[in-house]
Amino acid sequence: MQAMTQRPLSARNRHWNILPRAPAEFVRQSGLSPLLASLLYQRDVRDPEATRLFLEADYSRDLHDPLRMRGMAEASARIAEAIARGEPMAVYGDFDTDGVTAVTLLVQALSAMGANIRPYIPHRLREGYGLNTQALHRLAGEGVRLLITVDCGISNLAEVDAATRAGLDVIVTDHHTPPATLPAALAVVNPKQPGCAYPYKHLVGVGIAFKLVQALVRRGLSLGAVRGRDLLDVVALGTVADMGPLTGENRVLVKAGLQALNATRRPGLKALIEVSGLVQGQISATDIGFMLGPRLNAAGRLDDAVRAYQLLLAADYASARAIAEELNRTNRERQELTKQVQAAARAQAEASGKHRQRVVVIASEAFPAGVVGLVAGKLVEEWGRPVLLIERGAEHSRGSARSIPGFSMIEALTGCSELFVRFGGHAAAAGFTIANANLPRLEQHLLAWAEERLTDAMLQPALTIDATLDLKDLSHDLLAELRRLEPFGQANPLPTLMSPGVQVVDARPRGGDGQHLRLLLRRDGVTYEGIAFRLGHLAEALRRHPLIDVAYHLEANQWNGETRLQLNIKDFRRARG
Repeated sequence: MQAMTQRPLSARNRHWNILPRAPAEFVRQSGLSPLLASLLYQRDVRDPEATRLFLEADYSRDLHDPLRMRGMAEASARIAEAIARGEPMAVYGDFDTDGVTAVTLLVQALSAMGANIRPYIPHRLREGYGLNTQALHRLAGEGVRLLITVDCGISNLAEVDAATRAGLDVIVTDHHTPPATLPAALAVVNPKQPGCAYPYKHLVGVGIAFKLVQALVRRGLSLGAVRGRDLLDVVALGTVADMGPLTGENRVLVKAGLQALNATRRPGLKALIEVSGLVQGQISATDIGFMLGPRLNAAGRLDDAVRAYQLLLAADYASARAIAEELNRTNRERQELTKQVQAAARAQAEASGKHRQRVVVIASEAFPAGVVGLVAGKLVEEWGRPVLLIERGAEHSRGSARSIPGFSMIEALTGCSELFVRFGGHAAAAGFTIANANLPRLEQHLLAWAEERLTDAMLQPALTIDATLDLKDLSHDLLAELRRLEPFGQANPLPTLMSPGVQVVDARPRGGDGQHLRLLLRRDGVTYEGIAFRLGHLAEALRRHPLIDVAYHLEANQWNGETRLQLNIKDFRRARG
């Protein structure tokens, strides 16, 4: 309440970055409404063909030739040869949703093509991220001759060498940032590698696996009763859950994948949708990100990711339902553990003052590796700066890093690569294994690196606002226009609107402990209801200072058979002017 009377930046203490409208000439040429044209312009969609691609995202015409990807011709030829000869092969994936869906897709597709193929998904706690030499020797000893990695392998130079010496041909498919030296595999398929002419660089692991299947079909292999579109449900799951940017080819795949997901016949996905409290036919990318993805990820975080794989390929509903309920319970355990670790990490950082550093590095034996990435992400939101959270082991530690826009975590870690046993990732997120003796040097390096590259302005939390509208401008037609930009997600966020000079007619805490805030807002005779999550403590302050500018997402709320517009409030501030 005191913060309100001191006129803070906003209720959440963020700077509001209100984006300018699109130039009038662009609006005219686009033939779209000023609002929709501005939203596209802000997303760097600025010519007629880019506009068409973004709004249509047509699966039948807007996908690229998979053979343009470097290494794809060699990879698909070797797999086709293995299928023809009946050679045993394995697909080795990561334990997150992207890796599990990529393994699912390749096992399903290559089995339909006649392959003798088995899955291998490492255990997070026992084996860690990436290729594992013991697992590779075991697979070779069991007769596997061809190993295909998905969502991992690009940084595993020593492990690929070990696999080759053990008699395995290795095909690496990965989407993480390649190191300076690539593994000496039979083929490396990664659109980010030097010399790759593939026009879209941001496919995630399951997207690259899908392109590999497309390349095999181009070579004349048949999927039999499986249609290419039958694989797109898991492509959408993995892409959204891994926070792949919903631009370009990802957008095409996820849009078609959502259609496949909403009509899926997979017993496992039907069961997962039901235990998540969702309705098939109404699943959005947001539902994947907040409901389905976390339940699939929970298996690898606290138990064994193989359970998520088994769910996705379950043959009947009864077994699928049992696994889905198990994952639902595991996800609740993961949520509670995440809260506990976040509180402990916050207390440790605040006691030492580390939460004020440009980069926050926190290590403890009490931080389970399965949730350090989640907690690091939440602390980034809380503190507005990069965070590395590390589970300290007896001799080696495993950590996850999350960053902020403009500060590339993978570049920062690459700058001290000699400190790690292994590491990998991309600009926003990375993971690593490190000797305990190197932890002080890691922190020193990151603080020095950030001192040169992380400005004060980058550390100021900000809220990007796409457009300013009066309450009277809101309508169901406007919401329908906004929905033309779906699917929403990474790099294509749900538009944030702002209405200035709004009167708070009523403000009341909501929720079991009053942590949320229900508002009744009015201007020019128009009234809307809004909900502000985790701002219930400001109800009294709003009653004393009821004139605000409000930032929100426009939503449709269905209740008792009636659909009403509602404001999902992201922030508010004392009205300016």
